[in-house]
Amino acid sequence: MNKYFIHSLSSNSDDVELHHYVDGAYKSKKTTHLDSVSEFIDPDSDIFYFVPSSQISSIKISINDEESNEAIKARLLSDLDDYIVSDISQNDIFINRNPDLALLINDKYLSDISQSLKSTGAKIHVYPEHFIAYIRSKSSILKLYDRYIFSFDSAEGFSETEAGLNKYLDLLNKERSDYEPRILIEDKTLIKNFGDSNLDYVGLEELHSGFAKEHLTLPNLFQTNFSLNYLIKRFQINKLDIALAITALSLLVIYPLSSTYINNNYANEYKNETINLFKKINPNIKKVVNPRRQIDEIIKSYNLSEDNRLNISGIESIKRLDIPEITKVNLNVDNSEAKLTLSKLGSAQYKFLINILPQSNLVLLNEDIETKDGKVSGTVLIKFAI
Repeated sequence: MNKYFIHSLSSNSDDVELHHYVDGAYKSKKTTHLDSVSEFIDPDSDIFYFVPSSQISSIKISINDEESNEAIKARLLSDLDDYIVSDISQNDIFINRNPDLALLINDKYLSDISQSLKSTGAKIHVYPEHFIAYIRSKSSILKLYDRYIFSFDSAEGFSETEAGLNKYLDLLNKERSDYEPRILIEDKTLIKNFGDSNLDYVGLEELHSGFAKEHLTLPNLFQTNFSLNYLIKRFQINKLDIALAITALSLLVIYPLSSTYINNNYANEYKNETINLFKKINPNIKKVVNPRRQIDEIIKSYNLSEDNRLNISGIESIKRLDIPEITKVNLNVDNSEAKLTLSKLGSAQYKFLINILPQSNLVLLNEDIETKDGKVSGTVLIKFAI
């Protein structure tokens, strides 16, 4: 699995550094512009983008279990209007529970980041950069590139440049006199201010690894108003898939206007197809009086127990699914189950297939698969919900 960790080289710059990992192993590092990251990222990837904490207001809040996020936001709007330098209406507000935290970030700034990352088609996570230190130790200090990153027990955080470090430390000593952070980098100024009793020097690679395992408890700031281009890249959708989707959507729009006409056509088509089916089942009978009832009589006379396991193999027999990498389908009629055999199905397409099973009234029972080079092979057992 590809993972990319992206850091801004400067708090006020769109130049970024990409750290690439494959199956947990560090592979490469590259410097580029935020608008160009899609050139280097595989859609079948996870992206972790860290926003400089100086660009975010993180505020500890009190939350009642019964209080909705919208009610909390309304309360914040009145409490924080004087606290936020910019017009608060220009900020997006994110509420997190456990830890109880409000995050405010300029909506255009976040939107620009989200738009650039969407172009990759990858799975996207956006976090304040002090969270990478918070995961290591809630109360801690880290230095990355041109800035010092401060994390507090409450999950609040801030970053400050080297030029403003001493002033910020003076303010910190006054406002948070009990702050005893774990120092994650070797730095004489920090050791002079906080002492050397709580040192924990750690590399960025180790911080990335720890964050990838623990990040799900923290609020993801990525704006999920998906575009068509993002979905096409994310799920590796081909032109045929798009054409089928457009056709289906068109039918949904047209249907309310023409339901009577369609139903009448379906009734005639059903009648004709029933007669044709009956003739195929029993070509020796020349007179068709009531094809539905005559078919039922034939079915009753057939002993399903003699062959209750139907095997549909070969790509030709499952073309209707438009997934040629499903090479075999074994149906178990008695158990209402089907076993799908997969051969080198793209992992993003596999995830998409699994996610849409419930929408098709199907239940995933078991997966016996392996992933190699971004391709999934093996078997999947599903059940037809009744």
